[in-house]
Amino acid sequence: MVDNLRDCGLVLLDTEGKVLSWNAGAKGLLGYEEADAVGQPFARIVPPETLDAAGAPPSLAKARRYGRHEEICRRTHSNGTGLELREVVIPLRDPQHNLVAFGLMMQALEAARDAATGLAATPARRAPKVLLVDDEEVVRVTAMHQLEDLGYEVLTAASGEEALDILARDESIDVLFTDVIMPGMDGGQVAEEARTIRPDIRILFTSGYFEHALVERGNIKPNANLLVKPYQRRDLCRMMNRIVAADVRNSEELAGPGDRVSPFGDAVVPMHARR
Repeated sequence: MVDNLRDCGLVLLDTEGKVLSWNAGAKGLLGYEEADAVGQPFARIVPPETLDAAGAPPSLAKARRYGRHEEICRRTHSNGTGLELREVVIPLRDPQHNLVAFGLMMQALEAARDAATGLAATPARRAPKVLLVDDEEVVRVTAMHQLEDLGYEVLTAASGEEALDILARDESIDVLFTDVIMPGMDGGQVAEEARTIRPDIRILFTSGYFEHALVERGNIKPNANLLVKPYQRRDLCRMMNRIVAADVRNSEELAGPGDRVSPFGDAVVPMHARR
């Protein structure tokens, strides 16, 4: 499948920036045969003046720091000419969150513009809208970015009261995704009130406690949809797909079988205290 993507260069780099794999699209863009590319530093096709102090492309360090890096850049063809490409770099991590490789996608600017034009001409399906409720700012922001990466439109609230106010004013919200243990209204109370406003709303709970403990405490009812913290993006993707039953961006990559490394990384939503 990778070699069938002729207009898209897909490259796997080790943690030092050496090429581990090189598809037909990369050969088509840059002229190097796979046998000539594998094992060589990716930096050799990067203009020397743009390399960092360690002699590596700065895009690797940026991707490692921010979880993803995209830029329009110049790369050197095997015939010595310079090319402008759209390049996306993603750090790949194992289940213990250790960096194991970098995934890199390259596309000629003309092809990237054509793809964008084609997408613009296609009638867009409305992205499911999620109301995310969590009193912990770090957790809330991390979950918001993960949902947005999965293709959802996200509204956020720092309390149950704020969430209900938003819900009363926005009839287009599809899913309430709420922490359970919060100051003031807990997630179960928020869900009950939300159903009086919107009986058809779908609800997903999240907590550092397991279901039986929350049921015994009376916070949620048995068999509720619950995502236990700390969770990873693939866990969130699987649960949201189950609840929404809709095709969302990245779901095939992130919700695949087993624990293979996601091409989009796998940031962990932190638990902080047992919430």
